[in-house]
Amino acid sequence: MKISIRNAPMAKQGLRDLCEFMAARMDISKATIVEIGCYVGDSTEIFAQRFGQVIAVDPWKNGYDKNDAASYLRDMKIIEEQFDEMAKGFPNIEKNKMNSEQYARKSGMVDVVYIDGLHTYDGCKRDIALWSEKIRHGGFLCGHDFQGKFPGVIKAVNEFKKPDKTFGDTSWLIQM
Repeated sequence: MKISIRNAPMAKQGLRDLCEFMAARMDISKATIVEIGCYVGDSTEIFAQRFGQVIAVDPWKNGYDKNDAASYLRDMKIIEEQFDEMAKGFPNIEKNKMNSEQYARKSGMVDVVYIDGLHTYDGCKRDIALWSEKIRHGGFLCGHDFQGKFPGVIKAVNEFKKPDKTFGDTSWLIQM
């Protein structure tokens, strides 16, 4: 049985709406998206169906974020196995088992970054700082969990820039 925190139809529809919004402004079928925090890959799968390349970045390590139950409720080995099984069907997914900062050090410019890693203020702020400089002009900085459950995410995003748009799954988006 697939364990998922994003298996609700509204969550998937919110990600589809996010992709449609970006697709109206750039050719995402030729674009590269970096997804920070992938878990079982529900969002990765949606991105892989639409983007030219998906760079998946996640340490798949238990206890990485005390604010996010997903980091400690399930065995990350099982979660990672489920991600790997999903990713087999998508040759445009590149898996990177590391944290955001490790991958950012080696990454070049990209079109879109979707942040769903650490849900702390410091973690989200660090990801925004790391990745906002690596997005091509006209690209998008976006992420998940712009909601009251994660006030640190809201504060970090708003300090950078108020989102241009938010979506039903609590995703947020800023065009660069």
